[in-house]
Parts: sequence; C-alpha cells; structure tokens
Amino acid sequence: MSKFKKFFVSNKLRLLVAFLINATIMITSWVCGYLYVYYLASVLIACITIFFLANRKEKDTYKVTVFLLTVWLPIFGISYAVLTKERKGDKKVKKEWANILYRNRKTNLPSDESLDSLKHSSVSAYKTCKYLVETIGMPCYDKTDIKYYNSGDAYFTDLFEACKSAKKYILMECYKIIPGKVWWTLFDILRLKAREGVKVKFVYDDGACTKYIDNEQFVKMRNHGIETVPFNRMAGLGTSFLNCRNFKRITVIDGEKGFMSGFNISDEYLNLVDDMATIPTKDAGIRFTGQAVRNLIVSFFEDYQYASKKVIKLQEYFVEGTPAKTKNWILPYSTNPVSVGHSNKNVLLSMIHNAKESIVITTTYISLNDELKNALIMAVKSGVDVKIVYSGEAEVKRVKILAKSFFAELIKEGIKIYEINNRRMTSRLIITDNTSAVISTNNLDCYSIYKHFNCGVYMYGDVMKDISKDISEIISNAEPVTLKDIQKRKLSEKISASWSKVIAIFR
Repeated sequence: MSKFKKFFVSNKLRLLVAFLINATIMITSWVCGYLYVYYLASVLIACITIFFLANRKEKDTYKVTVFLLTVWLPIFGISYAVLTKERKGDKKVKKEWANILYRNRKTNLPSDESLDSLKHSSVSAYKTCKYLVETIGMPCYDKTDIKYYNSGDAYFTDLFEACKSAKKYILMECYKIIPGKVWWTLFDILRLKAREGVKVKFVYDDGACTKYIDNEQFVKMRNHGIETVPFNRMAGLGTSFLNCRNFKRITVIDGEKGFMSGFNISDEYLNLVDDMATIPTKDAGIRFTGQAVRNLIVSFFEDYQYASKKVIKLQEYFVEGTPAKTKNWILPYSTNPVSVGHSNKNVLLSMIHNAKESIVITTTYISLNDELKNALIMAVKSGVDVKIVYSGEAEVKRVKILAKSFFAELIKEGIKIYEINNRRMTSRLIITDNTSAVISTNNLDCYSIYKHFNCGVYMYGDVMKDISKDISEIISNAEPVTLKDIQKRKLSEKISASWSKVIAIFR
C-alpha cells in the first residue's frame, strides 16, 4: 500500500483537517477582536472534556495531552480524543472480538494440574503463569518436548520438513513476506501439500505483506488450493484500528507440532551473507509438541475467524498429544489490543517483579513507558542483575536514536546496556534467573505494548539450558554501552530523540 493511500485512510488526515478548521476559527476570532471569547470557550470545553475523560481507562499522559490540546485548540483536541478512542477498534469490532474469544477459548479451558506441579518447582514461574492463565485464558502444560532455535537456518529447515510431512492440515500465520529462497521454497511445499489434499490455511498481515509482495502471489496461492486470508485489510476509509497490525508468526502441523518465532518469511535470517547486500539478522524461535499445540490452534483461528468471518469448530483440529519425558512447562499465548488490559506489558512486569537474581532482555525497539522503566530500576536497586541487549544495526536510524535516549538514566541507575553491531538482532526475549523465559513478537515500545496483535511462549525447565547458552553468546559478542558513549551523542540526535518521545505520547 502506498504511503499516500495509507495517509488518506488514516486518522492523520482527519486530524489535519480538524487542525486547519480550528486554526481558521482562531485566526478569524483574532481578526474580528473576539480572541478572548475563543479562549474562554476553549477553557470551558477543556474542563468538560477532562470530566468525561476522568473515568476512561486511559494513560494519564493521554488525558493530560487531550486537556492541553483542548485548552488551545478545542476542535482539534476533541477530534483527537474521539478518533483515538477507537484506536483499538470501535464497538462493532470489540463485540466481534469478544464473541470470538469467548467461543474459542472455552474449547480449551485451563487445568490446575500443570500449574500445581509448576508451583512445587518454582513459585516465581507459577505466579507469571497463573497471571497468563487468569487474564488470557490459555492453559499451561508440562511434560512438553521443546526445541529452541537460535538461527533461521535450523528453524526453516525443520519447518519445511514438518510441512512436507503434513497429513491433515497446515495452519500458518505470518507478519511479513519478502520474496526470496525461503518464500519460494515454502510456496512450493504448500502448493504440493494442497494438491495432495492437505488443508492449508494461510493468514497474513495485509499492511506488512503488501509492501513487499503483490496481490497476484496470493491469487496464485488460492489457485493452487491454498486458502489465503488477509488480516485487517488496508482498504476503505477505515479507522485508526488499521494501525493495529498482526505480528504473529506461528505454524501448526496436524495439531501435533507447533512453531512460534520472530522469523518473518525472508532470506535475511539465512546464512547467505555472500549473496545478500543486507546485514544478516538474528532471531529466535521454538518448536514444541503435545497438547500445548492447542493454544496455537486457538490463537490462529481467532485471527482467521475475524478476517474470514467464518465460524470454525476447533475440536476438529485438536489431537491427543503424548506426554514427553522432559521437565518443561510451557504456555503459548496470544494477545490483542481489543481485549481489556495490557497483557503484553503485564507479562513483562510480572517476570521483572518475580526475578530474584538476574534479568536479561533482548529487543530491537526500545521506548520504555514509566511502568516498565521503574520496574527495571526497582529490580536493579533490589540487587537483581539487569541487562538489556539491543541491536545497533536498526532498519530505521531514528529507532536507534530513540533507544539511546533512554540509556543515560538506565545506566546511572545500574542497568547494564549492551549493543550488537555488524549484525541485526530482532530477538525478543526476556530471561529471568536463567530458569524461565518468554519468546515473543512483542518489542519494548508503545506500539507493541498497546496496539498490535502479538504472540509469545512462556517457558520454564530443561529448555532453558539452550536459551541461556544462546544469551551468553549474544552478550559475549556485544559491546557494553557506557555513560560516556551516550554523552557523545550529537545535538541533532538528542533533538530527534526528544521529538520521538513526544510522538510516542500521542500514540
């Protein structure tokens, strides 16, 4: 979708029109000598607006922003409040999602058995899992075979082999498709399996995929028997709900194998440095088996049913898994910006508050809100070793500039910051005490926390050996960031970072 068309269907255009109307009224009042009347009316409108905002479940910074805007530009301020009220979907969208969540998640009700066994092994892990069970409504499972991937080569090799072995169905959901070796290999596998009679359902984010791949490719997939469904289609006038994109990357094979990762369908994760002009990208993923796969099936069909408007009987896709002889606990989950609460943020807060010895976070985007920042500072002041590893090689320069703007305060408080150079890292991990971890598609930024559809997997047990080893290697190849490094920033970078923080408030 072109940038112009995206702007045309967004609320940015509407806010621009409201600003121009407001500016015209203000200038006219000034010319006619009635500017004092304009400001008295503005203050009255602002007071009425903040009265209605008082009981809304919004951030305090948002309420203050609306009040200040309304004091000076009442029409613009009210337009901003009204338009952003639906940024997580209007009443129709919320009702539709409520029905989907109720219908789907009651088919896979939580059990206390796995949680009870986890409680005997780790109280801190139990608390985080209990929070996920209570708020998201997805079960925790034990005795699950889990394989951790620290590279795209191994991940896609196993994913392709699993797809080739499919007998009944393949469910796949992705955020971004970039044409190349990975995409064409996957496409060939899926079309051959569809020809064999295997049900293949493919959900893709319309906003991200259409930037890199034209619609003819999806038409070709449908012609080969692959059911393709665009999520949150970028069409029509729409609302700011169009900005709520789907970042999930999940695959389910016959209900027996589940894959979840941060890997897009792209060659950037393969070891093809000689053949690519781009910097190689590091990410992480997992494969697991057993009844825990049911959580992925539920996650997939929630998005599928919203996008396709079809009702699916999930029980037809469930299979009885065989318990593995491992000491692993796992809770795959998905979050969406429509539901009440901020599960993406609260999962991180739960892990941070329950950490006893160490916290390691790897991320690409960093735009910490006050809650997360204060939680990390409280943890380090309580004697917890806190490390944040971020990618110095960002796709967009302002992303790196914004991230660095938070580092001075964090370093002063005792948090250790590491930067990876000469290689992009998009891994989104949080590891506590080297005993539990979350792999997710959620970054440490406002958009991921509040606006996007994400998925993740909470893990505790034997799998942590491989994850901890990978984290140690990441940190050993990263460079510590010092306060002196941050103070060397150019004035233009400081101004750019401050402006980015202001924009983050408006989001």
